[in-house]
Amino acid sequence: MKQRKHSGILLVILIAILALRLVTLQPEWIRDGMDTDAETAIAAFCEAHDLSPADYPGELVELLERNPETEEFVLHYPLEKDRAASVDLSGYGTEEVPLFLQWDRQWGYMEYGGKCAALTACGPVSLSMAAYYLTGDGAFSPDKMIEFAARNGYYASGSGSKWTLISEGAEKLGFEAEELPLVKSRILRNLEEGWPVICAMGPGDFTSSGHFIVLTGVEDGLLRVNDPNSIANSEKLWSFEDIEDQFRNLWVIKP
Repeated sequence: MKQRKHSGILLVILIAILALRLVTLQPEWIRDGMDTDAETAIAAFCEAHDLSPADYPGELVELLERNPETEEFVLHYPLEKDRAASVDLSGYGTEEVPLFLQWDRQWGYMEYGGKCAALTACGPVSLSMAAYYLTGDGAFSPDKMIEFAARNGYYASGSGSKWTLISEGAEKLGFEAEELPLVKSRILRNLEEGWPVICAMGPGDFTSSGHFIVLTGVEDGLLRVNDPNSIANSEKLWSFEDIEDQFRNLWVIKP
């Protein structure tokens, strides 16, 4: 009897250890027990596609929580993350600077800087927008620019793409990248002449840390912006004075 009771206790302990082990193997965003809109969407998608919430990295769940525009990208991550990039730019013209998004499913699952390009590739994608606009050449597609930036060491761990991706990288690709002073008249003149301006931005409307965007033109004295992380930001017109303090550096890109 004592031996049977002892065996029963050991079995309970073993089950408890295994249960704890399973819990600790789950991503933190699952263990915290909170049901955000992003987690609810992921749970529904998992149920419909025979997936597990554990298939989603916490960083992508946070991306969806911050930016609902990324929902389709995030939801399809387990299904498409290992697929080779297949890029079709036939829907993008060169009459204006195209808006390429770093979380586009065509290239956003690529690795850049040890993470998903959707999280880290604002620099290469911004460079791609300017280069493709000026040439219409698919050799400058976002996936190619992500590969170019990674191959040439333009990612700085923990801080994103180096500024030299624009100042030096653009010239390696055959473009002129002229650094601009933070002078409104100079910036607007280049934009009015049709030249895109790539900007390194600090905390504010576009980022909480650092980010690259592209100024694409001027309309009624306001700036048109292509933000590779936000459709909403790219549909707005921006007052230079409202975002002046957020600029960290600017480069006009020319052939």
